[in-house]
Amino acid sequence: MRGPNPSRRRLLKQGVLLGVAAAGGPALAGELRLADLPAARAAIRQLQARSTLQSSAGMSPYRTLVHCAQSIEYSLSGYPQLKPRWFRASLGRSAAQYFLWRGAMQHDLDAPLPGAPAIAPDGALSEAFARLHRALDAFEQAAAHGRPLAEHFAYGPLPADQYARLHAYHLAEHLGSLGLA
Repeated sequence: MRGPNPSRRRLLKQGVLLGVAAAGGPALAGELRLADLPAARAAIRQLQARSTLQSSAGMSPYRTLVHCAQSIEYSLSGYPQLKPRWFRASLGRSAAQYFLWRGAMQHDLDAPLPGAPAIAPDGALSEAFARLHRALDAFEQAAAHGRPLAEHFAYGPLPADQYARLHAYHLAEHLGSLGLA
């Protein structure tokens, strides 16, 4: 007798987690909320003003900032690996709509972007902050000029305004792990 299929087990877990999220999910004490990219930029500047950063997640501060930059960059250039089409059209779309309705995101803070190159555990924070600002600049320019955005690896195609809000929520969760609340 064979054991359960790992892909099926992962899918069932994701479905259960999405169900918990749709039911309201657990309340997060001290959760950082950023409604839009200007608020995210202000939060990033607050972090930059600190002399040291510590992470409450498994990723180092450097890795966290580069991960956030990668996510924004891939929304312009295309994600290296997409979830299956059926996932993006159903569970992924539902998760995005739930996050947009809630005004916040909740996800695994230690998970890399699927197919993305590994990020060094440590590096110069000034470089990571600069990369994040460049990514935000590029995204805002693309959105302002109506340039097409890449399909999100999990949520599928998104209009620029929703993509911007989801980027802000993603940043909020990760910046919150760096002690900003």
